[in-house]
Formats: sequence, C-alpha cells, structure tokens
Amino acid sequence: MGKIKAVALMSGGLDSMLATKVIEKLGIEVYGINFYTGFCITEQRRRVDGAKSAASKKKLENAALKSAAEIEIPVEIVDISEEYLKMVTNPRHGYGSNVNPCIDCRIHMLREAHKYMQKIGAQFIVTGEVVGQRPMSQHKNTMRMIEKEAGVAGLVLRPLSAKLLEPTIPEKTGLVDREALYAIGGRGRNPQMKLARELGIAVFPNPGGGCCFLTDQTYAERFFDLMKHREQKTLTMEDVVRLRLGRHFRIKETHKIIIGRNEAENDLIEKYAGENMAIIKATVEKGPVGLIEGIFEDSDIVLAAAITAGYGKAKNMDSVEFEIITGSVRRVMDIKPVDPQIYSKFIIQHQVK
Repeated sequence: MGKIKAVALMSGGLDSMLATKVIEKLGIEVYGINFYTGFCITEQRRRVDGAKSAASKKKLENAALKSAAEIEIPVEIVDISEEYLKMVTNPRHGYGSNVNPCIDCRIHMLREAHKYMQKIGAQFIVTGEVVGQRPMSQHKNTMRMIEKEAGVAGLVLRPLSAKLLEPTIPEKTGLVDREALYAIGGRGRNPQMKLARELGIAVFPNPGGGCCFLTDQTYAERFFDLMKHREQKTLTMEDVVRLRLGRHFRIKETHKIIIGRNEAENDLIEKYAGENMAIIKATVEKGPVGLIEGIFEDSDIVLAAAITAGYGKAKNMDSVEFEIITGSVRRVMDIKPVDPQIYSKFIIQHQVK
C-alpha cells in the first residue's frame, strides 16, 4: 500500500484543527475540505459585501484556509450552496437550533467528502466532532445513522472522541493506532485547550463559536416568516442575503418592508432587490434605503417610505422627496415621515419570552 491519506472536514474551528493534527502526527497525509453553504457569516460577507480596508479584509479571511495554513495542510473549498438552498427549506430530519438542518447538513457534507476521498485515493474521513457536544447531531446513535445515510459507515474517524465510540475501519485495519486517539466528550472546552497546547497550536479561532446565520434566532424568525408567506417554498441566494439585512416589517400579509440600518446595508438592499420589488430612497437627504417585497399598492409604498423616512435624519421634516424604483420604472413622491416606533410591533425578530 502507498501513502495513507485521509480527508478532514475543516470548519475553521479548533476541533477540526485538533483532529487533523492528531491524524497527521501518525504519519498520515491529510487533505482538508471545507464547504460553502451560502449561510456562513464570514464567508458570505466576504463574497457579498467585500472588504473595503486591509483590516476588514483580514477579518473576513476564510477561517478554514487560515486554520489549514496554521497546521500546514492543503484545503479544498467546495461550493454546495445550490443544494443547500433546497435542503434548508425542507430538511428530511427537521431543524436543530433555530433553522439549522444540522443532521441533513452533516449527511450531505459527508457524502461530498466521500466523493473527494475517492477522487484523491484517500482511505477514510476525519472530523472534529465531539460526542455530546451538539444536542442533535453528536450523539452516538445519531452519528451512526448519519454515516449510514451518507454511505460512509465505518469510514468516519473522530479522533477527539474515538475511544468513546466503536472502532472504525481505519482502526480495525491498522491504518490508525487507536491508542493515539482521545476520549473527549461533552460541551466543556478545557480538554481541547489543553490538547491545543500539547500539539503546539497557538493560533486558532474563538473556541466553540457559531458561524452560521441559520443558528441566529432573528434570522430564523425572518426565514420562517418568508416561507409562511411564499406560495412556492423555495429560496434563492438573493433571499439569503436579504434575510440578514436591515429591519424587517410585516404590516400586511401580502408584503413586507426592509429598511437598511447603515450605508453598507443600503447598498446591498439596492443590489439584491428582486423583480417586482420597490426600492425606496430619499433623493436629497442621505438616509436609509427601504425595500418593499411581495404584492403591494401605492398606499403600501407610501407607508413604507414614511417609515423609512422616520429612521433618517429628515425625520422631523414636513415632507421628504423619495425616489421609488420598480424595475425600470422610476418616480418621485413627497412623503411625510412617521415615527417608526408606531410600527415596531410589526418588526420580524426574536421575541424574548
């Protein structure tokens, strides 16, 4: 047999770095793989928003690329965003935290990792999963079910929790020394921090942090609101971006209003406005940009513009001139600002109970 190879799922977090380093120390060649789903906070902002300064560019660097560079392994970035859009609207195994299809997500990623494993001639897959760390997808029975559905039963090695699990094929066949693996379990982080020091990993992201819009409570509320009011239960990448922007109001069942909170959001609201939506922006006074999405009439546009004006610097003026852009049609309206607090109960957001 030639050189032993493994494919490691690299999230950019500490656990996947540790798992990869443990296997690499056994003399095994490790090739990282990272998935772009469209919902990763940093990666979406890097691709969609862009960086306007050296500092922001550094902040928006791909976490998987940074962590792979730190432990000196190659990493392949695979775009699965199209498949993910279909999955997130109707996950077979339901949602975990908020709108995160964590089990379906794991199955899909392992299938893709298996394809890459076969492509490069690797023998098994490595993940940084820890038994009991995540409430839905990291229990022993669930892990076995995920492997089976992904078609990789016995091929997924979890070095951090291996001694708490049944031996995998690479362990049984002698490719990996089980005694060199660990028995870390639960949600605590101290064992991982200790192991990082032992392995000489000095630079790593904030441990245990989330990076996905789908686990955000307000994002989830907006997602479910959109699906409730959309006849065709489909999602586009433009929807994904708009869901994170601005303040969202659902005053009528037929449409919703989005109002930008800063210049960057204003630019993106204009850029990602879809067909049959109306962009609402002041012609003179600089202020927030509004968007009305759905089925609406002129009276709805007037109200949306009035609320938008209420968030701007011209909120105390008798009237503000607004440009209304619907497709290629542009028109101007004089709008009297209203106090947006009157309509705050219509904001789509997580409500603390």
